[in-house]
Amino acid sequence: MAYPWSVVEELHPDHKVKDFECGLDSVDDWFQTKAMNNRHQIATHVCLDAAADIGAFFALKTVIVATEGMPKKVVKDSSDGQSVGILLCQMGVSTDVQGQGHGKQLLKLAISQAVEAHRISTVQLFVVDAENESLVKFYQTAGLQLVPNTLRLVAPIRALEKALAAAAR
Repeated sequence: MAYPWSVVEELHPDHKVKDFECGLDSVDDWFQTKAMNNRHQIATHVCLDAAADIGAFFALKTVIVATEGMPKKVVKDSSDGQSVGILLCQMGVSTDVQGQGHGKQLLKLAISQAVEAHRISTVQLFVVDAENESLVKFYQTAGLQLVPNTLRLVAPIRALEKALAAAAR
């Protein structure tokens, strides 16, 4: 599958964030108005096409996660009811290229970045707060588990690392 981007890099002031739209107002608003100002606290990565236009983006941040109510196998490495996690803060694929499987590739790319962070520093969980219920199934297909009575999904980084390695074979 060919992807509409050829370069993935960290967000910087030269990127044209105002031109990007994924069609979800809250995501578009965050990316267009807040991502640039928050780039020192949240690692936002943009996926650029050959014309240097943004085709997609994802944003990651380290967080402390309360593990109460989560499945035991998900939080087995936690202590004192908390774990360190990488939160997928925001993610979006341009409306121009939606419906072609690029969202799955983008999520895989975000997970790969979280796995890399795990290799450098001990991070136990990958965390996503789904914007709405319709996105829950999308994240579950990547191996994330829904925390009961929330829109939060989690997965142990080690499990995602194994899944990425298996998919690469």
